[in-house]
Amino acid sequence: MNVTKQEAQDSLNEIHDVIYQTRLAIGRSGSSSILILWGVIWVIGYSVGQFVPKWAGLIWAPLVLIGSIGSWIGGSRSRPAGARGGFGLRIGIAWLVLFAYASLWVCLLHPAHLPSGVEWANYQPINDRQIGAFFATVPMFAYVVGGLWLGRFFVWLGAIVTALTIAGYCLLPGWFNLWMAFTGGGSLIVAGLFIRKYWR
Repeated sequence: MNVTKQEAQDSLNEIHDVIYQTRLAIGRSGSSSILILWGVIWVIGYSVGQFVPKWAGLIWAPLVLIGSIGSWIGGSRSRPAGARGGFGLRIGIAWLVLFAYASLWVCLLHPAHLPSGVEWANYQPINDRQIGAFFATVPMFAYVVGGLWLGRFFVWLGAIVTALTIAGYCLLPGWFNLWMAFTGGGSLIVAGLFIRKYWR
């Protein structure tokens, strides 16, 4: 099958139009505000973990609750009047399911009580840095997978924050939480500002 130069150009123009429409939809969907909100939450949560580690486990639950409510409100406000929230609701449920599974995996990999036959001497407890890295990379996995449909921007965002997480985990163990506050949280804030400026 021979494709003329004009047909090839028309196909490319259609692809560019789909990409543009996708970016426009993301820019108008409240994604920028949601990314900024979660970036601020990361800055606060990981900073508390760095400077007041005894509060680290307690601060995340209210922060995640605030972020979840804020994301729901932001997504609801960006929906056109009269539109039903089926797609947005499914996205919200998908995030809840993802983190429910992530929490389950932590419990399975690091049980509170050892199974019979396992000696404490051979048991290596999971540390706060491992938990922080795990829960930082879980949403980045979702961004990479979502980016396969929503656009390369989210693929790159997820991949870059994951790489920064691994770098901080390996190279800056004593300052990992502060590293995540500013590289992870900062990346989300910058991404939100980028979408707000260029994708509307």
